[in-house]
Amino acid sequence: MQKTNGIFQTNALTPNLIGPTLPPIPPFTLPTGPTGPTGGTGPTGVTGPT
Repeated sequence: MQKTNGIFQTNALTPNLIGPTLPPIPPFTLPTGPTGPTGGTGPTGVTGPT
C-alpha cells in the first residue's frame, strides 16, 4: 500500500480482497424416458371483428 498525498492506494486487483474463485459448474441434463402421446386440442376461441 502506498501513501500518496494523504490518500492510501492499493493495487486494483489485490488477490486477498477477491474471494475464493470456484471452478465453473458444468451443465447437466437428467435422463428422460420416452414421451407419451399428445392429447387432443382444445376448442378455438371466438373470432374477432374484421
